Amino acid sequence: MKHTQQLALMDDVFKHLETPEAPDGVTHKIDTQRYTSQAQLNKERKKIFQDFPIAVGVVAQLEKNGNYFLHDLTGVPIVVLKGKDGEVRAFINMCRHRGVRLLREEKGHLKKNIVCPYHAWSYDTAGCLKGILHNKGFEGVNETNHSLISLDCSVHFGLVFVVPNPGLKGKFNWDNFLKEVYNVYQTFGLDTHVPYKSETRTVAGNWKLVIDSGLEAYHFKIAHAKTIGSYFVDNAGVNYHNKLHSSIIFPKKSITRIKNTPRESWQLREHANILVNIFPNTVILVQPDHAMVIFNFPIDEKSTLVHSIMLIPQAPTTQQEIDYWNLNRDIFWNAIDEDNELVELQQATFNGFDGKPMTIGSFEKLILQFENLVDKVLEGKLKLTDF
Repeated sequence: MKHTQQLALMDDVFKHLETPEAPDGVTHKIDTQRYTSQAQLNKERKKIFQDFPIAVGVVAQLEKNGNYFLHDLTGVPIVVLKGKDGEVRAFINMCRHRGVRLLREEKGHLKKNIVCPYHAWSYDTAGCLKGILHNKGFEGVNETNHSLISLDCSVHFGLVFVVPNPGLKGKFNWDNFLKEVYNVYQTFGLDTHVPYKSETRTVAGNWKLVIDSGLEAYHFKIAHAKTIGSYFVDNAGVNYHNKLHSSIIFPKKSITRIKNTPRESWQLREHANILVNIFPNTVILVQPDHAMVIFNFPIDEKSTLVHSIMLIPQAPTTQQEIDYWNLNRDIFWNAIDEDNELVELQQATFNGFDGKPMTIGSFEKLILQFENLVDKVLEGKLKLTDF
């Protein structure tokens, strides 16, 4: 992040702390059946998880040309591959002959071509059809009409984004879609960080409830009383006006001690947690010297797979460094586990009784905005081609 941008954000934080915006006191209602409906989830998978850019991993997972990883959590079998030319691409992981799954290992390295295990059709790392066994039996089949099905794929903030619907390739502008993220955070430096200690957990709660839990600071003092709550200013999330992605700064109490120090020494990341929610399901938590990237994918309407990747400046080389990063990982998960425990209590209630709406107050409006965005997409009022 450019330092001038940090200073502008910190000025906003100080303004918020000195003269907090008065809550309007207006409450809103959210239908809790949205967290228990299989029919709604089916629509969300189709219209959100396949028709919008989804962060499927970090570019650091593709260190060498020929490296690949698979991703199946959108419902579309995806392979993300760094070609021999260094270009990162995404394809549907399916042979164009009889539809067999081409690559089966979760991650790996291709020395040469992708070869189908059924009839040995082969494709290069750019997805082009290169070979057909007994090709005389396939008149008219060539690399123009039978190469791998390509998906729109782009790298931003060190993350690899893919649009799982091949019909949307080239039909929107990546910079326009991510403009709100760029406007607040011009760079995280994540593209040079390395992944450390990725973890996957299952939460017995709807994926939207998992997202909701990070969209306000109202719960910090109570829900995180035993872990991180005492470090943060109570109920002081600073939100930025947005239409799609949300950016929140959670100031720590330590920020009040630097107000009268030289501005050139101010460092936002030392005195706040910076949370970026990239619609629909990716969360980046920027901390003083590292970041956590969290990907939330629905397993079914009542449970969510939460996958996290810790990004650090460089791989640890000593036991002291390993212990330091493990401690930071544990601090993160202790707090997230507290959030997820409450999500599971919500879900357990809604599973037995979803006949009354949930109340949303003035400090929780980003939750309302997020849930309304989901509805707009399902109703066809918001499409990727709008960007």
